[in-house]
Amino acid sequence: MNKSVKIIKNLLLAFVLVSIGFALGKHYAGRSEQEKDMGKSSLVRVYYMHATLRCTTCNSIQKLTEKLLKNKYAEEMTDGKIEFSEVNFQENETLAKKFDVVASCVVVAKIQAGKIVAQQRLNKVWTLYQKPAEFNAYISKAIQTYLREKK
Repeated sequence: MNKSVKIIKNLLLAFVLVSIGFALGKHYAGRSEQEKDMGKSSLVRVYYMHATLRCTTCNSIQKLTEKLLKNKYAEEMTDGKIEFSEVNFQENETLAKKFDVVASCVVVAKIQAGKIVAQQRLNKVWTLYQKPAEFNAYISKAIQTYLREKK
């Protein structure tokens, strides 16, 4: 009996330590991105928000978004005016709540002095992903809105 009590104590201790590690990781995950943005005056970040498990359509939406950014906005990405960020919204609850995300989507956000000052959640990517021209125009419109805005 003494041996089984010891094993149970060790298992509970391991569970507590792992839980604390996950909690700390979630707490600091959102901070690093904000701290990274502090040195930049203004940028547009295109988020691909996804769940832990992804379907073929989810993967297609991400690939189309990245392809658009690479092909149409390569210069702006090189200059740091646009950034792409892939985020698991189930792990980053802070952004999920901020963007009101409950399913995979694209979010375009305006960042100024390290803070998100405006954002658009682009849910129509789900209905447009099989129409690349319309998909690209939809995302580009949101990006252009924030690129044109004065600081």
